Amino acid sequence: MLNSTPVIKSQVVQRISQAPAAKVWTPVDFLDLGNRDAVDKTLQRMVASNELRRIDRGLYDQPRMNALTGQPTAPDYLSVIDAVARRDQVRVLIDGMTAANDLGLTNAVPGQVIVHTDGRLRPIQLGKLTLQFKLTAPSKLYWANHPAMRVVQALYWLRDGLKGGAQIDQDAIQARFIRLLQDSSQGSAIRDDLRSGLHTVPSWMQQWIRDLLARSEQASTKASP
Repeated sequence: MLNSTPVIKSQVVQRISQAPAAKVWTPVDFLDLGNRDAVDKTLQRMVASNELRRIDRGLYDQPRMNALTGQPTAPDYLSVIDAVARRDQVRVLIDGMTAANDLGLTNAVPGQVIVHTDGRLRPIQLGKLTLQFKLTAPSKLYWANHPAMRVVQALYWLRDGLKGGAQIDQDAIQARFIRLLQDSSQGSAIRDDLRSGLHTVPSWMQQWIRDLLARSEQASTKASP
């Protein structure tokens, strides 16, 4: 393993350039390139030269500017949450409104994102948005870090409407979920995850998910030549 800082930097730059621009990084992501001290020094120097932005302890991203305002763009909060899970080796489960917003099921924009976790973590401020980490019992974290996490959490948030207690367009919601389950990059993993974890959700959600999976399979059959 090479621990020369210039060598490590070139490898770090290459890895970052091959990932989505909004990805948030931690030193853990580069430990295959060198020891922790060498990686930390490399990241610190890249922050000093404005090649990287330090978001929080051990969290970095590429600084980006808003084309309209000319101001720095806030870090992507979902990428920050994923990076926190890697940095601290914890499980993370986002709240229902955040999940629904991420899946395009609501336009509601939370001022605070609740992240259920099995570690004691302090809040992280991202511009006007606060990531609040809530210590949660392991029994409540089954879906943490799972492919279907956002689907299940969004369903919990939508439950009153899905059970008939509120006026929502269930067909539109189901159609959105079906498109997600048909996605070539993640649909298969989400479907398998929903099937294997079906026993952990309440009966009303079990039936809704069964119907969703059945309709997804029907849509796949119709789409096949």
